Amino acid sequence: MSTNSPALVLERGSNAPMRANFTGTGGEMFGQLFVGLLLTGLTLGIYQPWFTVRLQRYLYSKITFGRTARGNLRFEFTGAGGELFTIGLVGMVLTVITLGIYGPWFYCNLIRFFTDHSAAIAEDGTRYQLKFDGTGGPMFVTLFVGQLLTMVTLGIYLPWFLCKLERAIYSQTRIFEDGQSAGGLDFLGTGGALFGQYLIGLILTGLTLGIYLAWFEVRLEKFMLENTRVRIHERTFAGGYDGTGGQLFAKLFVGGLLTGLTLGIYYFWFLASLVHYQLSHIVVREV
Repeated sequence: MSTNSPALVLERGSNAPMRANFTGTGGEMFGQLFVGLLLTGLTLGIYQPWFTVRLQRYLYSKITFGRTARGNLRFEFTGAGGELFTIGLVGMVLTVITLGIYGPWFYCNLIRFFTDHSAAIAEDGTRYQLKFDGTGGPMFVTLFVGQLLTMVTLGIYLPWFLCKLERAIYSQTRIFEDGQSAGGLDFLGTGGALFGQYLIGLILTGLTLGIYLAWFEVRLEKFMLENTRVRIHERTFAGGYDGTGGQLFAKLFVGGLLTGLTLGIYYFWFLASLVHYQLSHIVVREV
């Protein structure tokens, strides 16, 4: 799940941390998504947009967040598979025809689809929505320069690229409350601050033959969330993450093993466990 969900759209009268809760189960996910996976395979991927939307709707419907000043938030996703299919088809065709030049416009359309169709509803009925105003032109510059410098520096520039891309997306995302503009997002992280963690993570992941990857992922998650800011009604909130690499490694190891032993059947329980773990360790505080 992306950390860029409306779970961060909130108000509260104290500095007590707020958390997300996921109540989905593997059994439910199996019943909801197995047919979708099957149809995606049988249609050679054509059904993928409908499957993606169905998964997004299910996940959102099982998430609550709080407690905020307006009560707990529940979520909904209103996107349609047909719309996502059209965006994907047109985007891929134009990207191929233009030899990749249309890619940034395609990327912005995908971001807009998922943000504009995401909503959070408080217990008092207040409705929060996200709106992405980014366009392909500025995104083209961000992606082109970032990818070029990453290649020229043999990957060294990647932390700066990731931070610039995150900032470009957040700075173009606005928060609406009952249809009225109420705030926005920002990202404060810098490539210099991320570089050390990135370099150590790559080295240790290689030396441990991939075992350190779980710890590396947790460090990146903490960095991204701790540098995320949400402004709403002149108040600012920051994210945080208190999961550990050991916990994530255990889940990945057991889940991957059981998924293999059951010929993939356990995958849905594995996915539910991962989503619950990730969301339950995200914290939001006013700063």
